[in-house]
Amino acid sequence: GRMDQICTYCGAKFWMNEKDKHSTQNSPSFAVCCAGGKVGLPPLLRPPPYLMNLYTSLEPEANAFRRNVRSYNSLLACTSFGADVNGEFQRSGLSNFTIHGQVYHFIGSLLPNEGEAPKFAQLYIYDTENEMNNRLNIMQNVDVTILQ
Repeated sequence: GRMDQICTYCGAKFWMNEKDKHSTQNSPSFAVCCAGGKVGLPPLLRPPPYLMNLYTSLEPEANAFRRNVRSYNSLLACTSFGADVNGEFQRSGLSNFTIHGQVYHFIGSLLPNEGEAPKFAQLYIYDTENEMNNRLNIMQNVDVTILQ
């Protein structure tokens, strides 16, 4: 079905199957977003114009950014996600997965092993004068002008 159900309190979008179990099809209610209006978050800030352009423009640079957005995210991340992932649902289509047990984050050492190039959080601490080049050595499919 369509994601066409709207929380009356915060405006979050839902599928009908996500309604509270005690509500009806004719009058669905949703509480996982804002606990029925008990939690209020400020509106999201608009991204800076350059970043907004990368997400919305049809220019070649913006298209390349969106194609490689996971690479940019990985390059700028200080930790990585870890879990025992059940691959049963990882097929074509929307990306989703089931986790067994605990979710955790790897942070790694703050300094690279001898002879190894810095990566992830190490890029912010070790060899800061060359951090841009160090990032580009990790992921070659990113644009240096976007990273700057």
